Amino acid sequence: MIEKIIELSAKNRFLIFLFALIFAGASYWAIKKTPLDAIPDLTPPQVIIEVKFPGQSPKIIEDQVTYPLTSSFLSISDIDTVRGFSTYENALIYIIFKDGTNLYDARTRVLEELSKVAPTLPKNAKVSLGPDASGVGWVYEYALVSNTKDLAQLRTYQDYTLKYALLGIDGVSEVASVGGFIPNYQVTIDNHKLIEDGLSVKDIVKTLELNNNDVGGGITIQNGYEWMIQARGYINSLQEIEELSIKTKRKIPLKIKDIARVEWTALPRRGLADLNGQGEVVGGIVIAKYGADVYATIKKVKEKLSQLQTKDIKIIPTYDRSRLIEDAVSTLKDTLIEESIIVLVVIGFFLFHFRSTLIVLVVLPLTIGLTFLLMKIFGIGSNIMSLGGIAIAIGAMVDASIVMIENAHKKLDSIKNKKALTPSKRVSLIIESSQQVGRPIFFALALVVVSFLPIFAMQGQEGKLFTPLAFTKTFAMSVGAILAITIVPALMIWFIKDVPDEKKNPVNRFFIWLYHPFIVIGLKLRYILIPLSVALLLFSYPLYKKLKWEFMPPLNEGVLMYMPVTPYGISIDQAKMLTQMTDKVIASFDEVKSVFGKAGRADTATDPAPLSMIETIITLKNEKIDMKKLLQELDEAVQVPGLVNSWTYPIRGRIDMLLSGIRTPLGIKLYGDDIKTLQSLAKKIETKLATLAQTESVFADRSDTGYYIDIDTDPKKLALYGLKRSDVLDFVSFAIGGKRVTVKLKNIERYPISIRLEEEQRNSLEAIKELRIKTKYGYIPLKEIANIHYEQSASVLKSEKAKPVTYIYITPAQGVSASEYKKVAQNALQSLTLPKGYFYEWAGSSEYLQSAMNTFKWIVPSVLLIILILIYFALGEIVPTLFVFLSLPFAFLGGLIYIDYLGFNMSVAVVVGFLALLGIAAETAIVMIIYLKESVEKYEKLDKKLLVEAIYEGAVQRVRPKLMTVFAILAGLLPIMYTDKTGSEVMQRIAAPMIGGVATSAVLSLIIIPLLYMIYIQISKKIR
Repeated sequence: MIEKIIELSAKNRFLIFLFALIFAGASYWAIKKTPLDAIPDLTPPQVIIEVKFPGQSPKIIEDQVTYPLTSSFLSISDIDTVRGFSTYENALIYIIFKDGTNLYDARTRVLEELSKVAPTLPKNAKVSLGPDASGVGWVYEYALVSNTKDLAQLRTYQDYTLKYALLGIDGVSEVASVGGFIPNYQVTIDNHKLIEDGLSVKDIVKTLELNNNDVGGGITIQNGYEWMIQARGYINSLQEIEELSIKTKRKIPLKIKDIARVEWTALPRRGLADLNGQGEVVGGIVIAKYGADVYATIKKVKEKLSQLQTKDIKIIPTYDRSRLIEDAVSTLKDTLIEESIIVLVVIGFFLFHFRSTLIVLVVLPLTIGLTFLLMKIFGIGSNIMSLGGIAIAIGAMVDASIVMIENAHKKLDSIKNKKALTPSKRVSLIIESSQQVGRPIFFALALVVVSFLPIFAMQGQEGKLFTPLAFTKTFAMSVGAILAITIVPALMIWFIKDVPDEKKNPVNRFFIWLYHPFIVIGLKLRYILIPLSVALLLFSYPLYKKLKWEFMPPLNEGVLMYMPVTPYGISIDQAKMLTQMTDKVIASFDEVKSVFGKAGRADTATDPAPLSMIETIITLKNEKIDMKKLLQELDEAVQVPGLVNSWTYPIRGRIDMLLSGIRTPLGIKLYGDDIKTLQSLAKKIETKLATLAQTESVFADRSDTGYYIDIDTDPKKLALYGLKRSDVLDFVSFAIGGKRVTVKLKNIERYPISIRLEEEQRNSLEAIKELRIKTKYGYIPLKEIANIHYEQSASVLKSEKAKPVTYIYITPAQGVSASEYKKVAQNALQSLTLPKGYFYEWAGSSEYLQSAMNTFKWIVPSVLLIILILIYFALGEIVPTLFVFLSLPFAFLGGLIYIDYLGFNMSVAVVVGFLALLGIAAETAIVMIIYLKESVEKYEKLDKKLLVEAIYEGAVQRVRPKLMTVFAILAGLLPIMYTDKTGSEVMQRIAAPMIGGVATSAVLSLIIIPLLYMIYIQISKKIR
């Protein structure tokens, strides 16, 4: 069939070129339209439920809202896990779905379940669905700075001008605000005046509720026109609130201003932002939609912000992922160009024929372009991994074309009488030479494709990371194979008219001269060299055992994130102090461009941070920086009592938090039923792990360090005074908590109106005890009907799958891999006895690695079997097939040697490199077998002398195509090893085993394969 395709393509050249032009145009369109991002989105589909329950403690929110919701959501199909985080006034529930679940289907299922539970929840608990964004949707952040506007004015500008302007951009899911002050109209009541005038807090609440509304009165017809009737009753100013009448006493109205002050205050804050340690700012966070073109979205955001910039408000970018995207794409683009040029130079040197080089010059960009077209069709964006797939395939994708061009050269060069070579005879020879190698080389490229099948079987984040690379490499190799049997024969007829004498090429003469003694000596010592080469394989095992394992090498994002572990229960003032202190130290480094610190939550469901969580984005200057050295210096400089340092990258950190809920590279989740017991056990684990030399830092959650003033009502005393619990609860919510009563409207702006007692009447335990509440029998102190006392309990309540959980955060010491640390730590924890119903599990890098290894255990043997079958299809003989298949361990050895030389750890990226190596190593061996077989089959009768000559001819005289394919592959990989730009960390781990393996498999193919083939022919043909 392949032979027929080659013949049809050569004879229908016009149609082939026409289709090539059409596909080239489509490819150009695809390149322009393919979405750009830095790395693939590694997060699973997630739906977030946000709960706002003003004034309520974590325990109340957990019992009344979080637990009912999490337990209900567990019944939804395709759920991976459900996590709940309950903090003061707020709860977030993360429903993590299995990979492959459509996000919008998932959101629909969650809404259906929510509609069932919502009627059973407290009426004041506001439950809403989070944005349709992924866990790494924070793509752009900025700070607002002004010399003329205060923090409240900046927050208003952010909330009602910038936010809505940016939400209108396609690709933006949400714009979150952080820092500043939200204006609040507060009616500050004096408890003593309430008593003097016989009023209760409820009377003030009712007055505000009944005096803030607009209504419509229908329409009336006058003079043939409709006149709409509306009654205005909205509050417009502080003065209007002051003039509201509560009741009339002897025809004299008692107004709010008579018993209270009406003033502007700020709502209690659960988050703040700082810039460079110089003071508070207001920040904005742009969250991209799931699946959006991140680069295009950021570009539009920046354009819109430049339009909204004013003279007195400066918008300062603090995090811009487009810079990472540009660096990553630029790195791969430069590498692609370098590789393409080197491949063309290699071909030019070996063939010494410019017109033949032009064939590859046409095929190479067309292959890359068609790969982009397939990426567009399959919805794969351009990022480090997808472009990396093309980069590592550059050399291999044109192997088939190289072999076919070289074989045509050999065929035409074999014609001694050049004058007798008519155009028709030339075309016939080119078709014949193409058909001769077309089938085996096509299957050889199919091997390269099949070797990547295990990557498609990967699950979790390793699958999401490497699947785009597997797709693009598969696309590139498939397109390369198809073009080799379609457009290459047509182009050869067009471009190859005459060819230079191979023997006159100094490059070829040099390599033949170099190769000659090795093959001659090898043929004489074949029974010694073959056992020695097999013995050499034994070196693989100790070399492999010497290497350490890690899940993935860290990807340098060019931006750092500082996430220290801080004590729970700290106040907003303490959080501000710590944030500004650490920001100032970090900003003092010359390598640092800006420092944007955030303590607590941004106003978004995608941010679960309690007030005690500090997240600092550190943008570095555009210069080459030794990241390891910088991180060490930063860690030494930022030493604050009470803080445990943790350094990561923004994308990496958010992925870790979403996948495991833990913000360090490694962690332990401890499950149980009692929070206090969990805390006690967590501290024991922390103590044990802290003694290990492999531990850089370890910190157990201190979520039990929340400080409370509990008001426990006494049912008997409530009944005695004719009160209900709701009377006391409402009094606490409004008078002490400052609960919102209604809303003041100002155009599109919305500001809460609340009531609250004077601060000195509610700012201590004793003051609260003495507060007077109205009963049927007069006013009584609150302490008469309730036990009011201090309590220490959880400030954050965490649950997973509706079961309480606490976290132990671990950062292994430098040079210690996650899997290595886990082994040591498990031995240390063997003596720990857990109560019945309590258990722990590891989370983070070691678990991701274990997941990947479990996949490899069953998929790699399956792929090796398929590779064996494809080799047989390519060669058609069992013994040569086994020769090729058994050459793969030698490639593995070469890969291990090069990895050890570079000082790399074994990782999933390295395994991917080895998988890519399997097909390439098999391909080089197949090319050798093809030419050995061709040379041997020239002789009808063989004796020992003729066999040696045939093997020599097939090996030495045909060394050119073998070296061309090897050098083309190496030329396509080596530029990756000499770049230190964004994305190089991962790509080098993939390329390294391929380079080492190709080198050793080339040596094997050039020396050992001919010896084995000679022995095989001797035995099969009984030559003595």
